[in-house]
Amino acid sequence: MSSRTAPAAPAELRLRLPGQWWTADLTDRSAAIAAAGRLIRHRIGVQDDRAALRARLHHDFVAAIDRAIEGAGRRMLLAIEIAEGVPLPIAITVFAPELDFAPAVGTDADRVLDVLERGMTEGRHGTEQELESMQRVAVAGSRAIRTVGIRTVEVGSGADRGELDVAIVRYWIAVPDAKRVMLVDCSCSYAALVDELVVFFDALMRVASWGAPETGE
Repeated sequence: MSSRTAPAAPAELRLRLPGQWWTADLTDRSAAIAAAGRLIRHRIGVQDDRAALRARLHHDFVAAIDRAIEGAGRRMLLAIEIAEGVPLPIAITVFAPELDFAPAVGTDADRVLDVLERGMTEGRHGTEQELESMQRVAVAGSRAIRTVGIRTVEVGSGADRGELDVAIVRYWIAVPDAKRVMLVDCSCSYAALVDELVVFFDALMRVASWGAPETGE
């Protein structure tokens, strides 16, 4: 398994999400950054005394968008409100990684995932906790390798700098009838709820579906 340039756009994974979500199409960087700016103004306000906060959030948003695009990200979503009065800091990013599978692999989902799992294990792609958690699950009418882990990330800057534990649940999904995978990266800063989050994310992935790539958004 190695990196290569994909010859065509992959099938689009459609997520059915409860509540209100902010979403950005990462295939158009300018539009994604503009959408981030609108979200920041809506959530933070436009008052002069919040200009520094808006600027910091905009900087962080742009950095996150650029990292996702660099990793072949296609869509970024942030939960605004899952249920009435229940805000959860959840982020979901959908990637279309450019991986090369030998022709002999075929398009059977588990055979594709066998090759992917071997590459992830031998290449140590992920933390020890994530690699040990690898499990096959049924998602979106296909199969996926799910990994679960908790990572400590730096947040804030200057006097406000600190660390935050983040639960990260990833689904490497075999695209039906193709030697391709999609990666769905789900994260939430309520790391203590990791077991409940896995149940929630599993439910979202089970009801996801596939469609042709959307254009002109």
